[in-house]
Amino acid sequence: MKLLKYLLALVVVFFAITSNSNAQGTARLVGGGSSALFNELGSASQAIPGISCIWTSGKTANIVARDPRNGSGFDEQGNFWVAWGPGTGSCATPAGTFDVYSYEQLDSVVGDRCFFLVDSGGVSGCTQIFTVTAGTAGANKVPGLTDTAIPSSVITAIQNLRYNWAGTDVRPEDAKFATVRAFAPCNALIPRQFFNQDSYFTFGLGYASLTPHVGVDIVEDPSVGTSVFHVLDFNIFGNDPQTNQPVPAYSTYSIGAQPIIVGVAPASDTAGIAGATDINGFTLTLFFQGVLGRTTDMFGPTTTRAVDVYVREPLSGTYNTFEYSVPNGTQYHASQDFSNCNGSGTVNQNPMGTGASSGFNIGVPAISGVTPGRHRAIGTGDMTTAINAGTATNNRLGYFFWSAGNAASRPNIKYLKVNGIDPLQDTYTANGILPGSGGVGDPGVGANITFSGLKAGNYPIWSVLRLVGSPNNAFIGNMLTALNTITGSQHDFVPLSSLKVWHSHFFINSIGMTTAQAATGNTIATANDLCTGTTAEGGGDAGGSVVTVAANKDFCSDFNVPQGLLNKTQ
Repeated sequence: MKLLKYLLALVVVFFAITSNSNAQGTARLVGGGSSALFNELGSASQAIPGISCIWTSGKTANIVARDPRNGSGFDEQGNFWVAWGPGTGSCATPAGTFDVYSYEQLDSVVGDRCFFLVDSGGVSGCTQIFTVTAGTAGANKVPGLTDTAIPSSVITAIQNLRYNWAGTDVRPEDAKFATVRAFAPCNALIPRQFFNQDSYFTFGLGYASLTPHVGVDIVEDPSVGTSVFHVLDFNIFGNDPQTNQPVPAYSTYSIGAQPIIVGVAPASDTAGIAGATDINGFTLTLFFQGVLGRTTDMFGPTTTRAVDVYVREPLSGTYNTFEYSVPNGTQYHASQDFSNCNGSGTVNQNPMGTGASSGFNIGVPAISGVTPGRHRAIGTGDMTTAINAGTATNNRLGYFFWSAGNAASRPNIKYLKVNGIDPLQDTYTANGILPGSGGVGDPGVGANITFSGLKAGNYPIWSVLRLVGSPNNAFIGNMLTALNTITGSQHDFVPLSSLKVWHSHFFINSIGMTTAQAATGNTIATANDLCTGTTAEGGGDAGGSVVTVAANKDFCSDFNVPQGLLNKTQ
């Protein structure tokens, strides 16, 4: 009898091992990009039919997006999630067949590059390097979800696969323009066909190197962190600039709109920077230009303190949304990188934020022993950490895309209205303490977050969140459907169904594409929003004029102009 029980036990173990070893995960979406989408996509993954398991990680050299054209020297790291279904087993030991989705938090331009790049063999996409040991516990990086230790079959499913989707908060045309600008010599004029239907010029940033299509790394201020941003070229039409292989066809899939928050710290210093509740566009521009550096340059503060300003990297989607919405728009004619070029046409400070001026401000003297300055912060996490560290003697100012995840554990930051408009709430409460941050008087993340200023088109700094992938990608369709199920609980963005305004689009005449190539992707929200029978959404839209969807439809109908007001691609 004992022998029989022993043999039965062996049979059970054998079939358990066989079931686990025969588990077959199929990666449906492998990719990454915008940090603004990390939490939302992670949460939505659990609403995809058959998916109920997740594992997450912080930055690690064991999980990287590798540019196969340039090798491991240009690996990109970021927070990571992978979601899967149990199949006929469990989350810990999936069995049979099951689907897998993954996303790495990089940046919008990196995400776009990692989708569009093509290696010398004609294969597109960054390589997902994943060398985590099976059974490793997760880091619970997506709020509200509990990780399962990662099974070996999930690792096998995504290991060394190529990117087939990306998340972005700027359109691919804007991402490509940001790259062109980074490679252009300092002070060189770069044409950007803007929404005023005339050529609008900005200047190059000077990060090119002697190696074609591979630029100088953009470096973070050491007082902020140790991150670097690789400057690598890519194309969204035609052939890859490095390998001359055809780039993949693509569509853009719109999700909704999200505001950028202007944040200050410390929230408790009401005599200093926390005395401000609002900032107008020109004052905001002058701070980020490096011209202003005192708290009393704003309305509200009664005591003059030094202000350190934190600037994202120029290839960040967050940087470009902020850049063309305020300082580098046609109203203010400035830039966050103003005067970071020297007389010889090369970058003056890389990293921005070091040197005798402690931040490269323009002539602002020390205040109580502290010299105001501008400092480069790479990535949303480093930006919010830097702002949150503000003190009564060293007040701080920066910006980031709103999300409950970005606000969490940032009790020292308050947000400002811009031009009198609140980006989040109907009523500016708790002296601007970030909802969900845990700060004093925290109003919490809930129904009070209405985005009414954005919905009305009055808040000036926002963009549409998008996914990029192959045309008619059914698995991106699964993710879009799942996203619709979480908008009521997340309070992170305005869903398309509630968005009544849109940024006008425009042809960018310096990124190597023709007007015939300018339209790609799905239409906005419904088939009629761009005008019946029109071409698909196309062109850049970072900083584009705000137009109501209703007005666009009426314009199309009244004047029989299928291009409409929103899609000015030529």
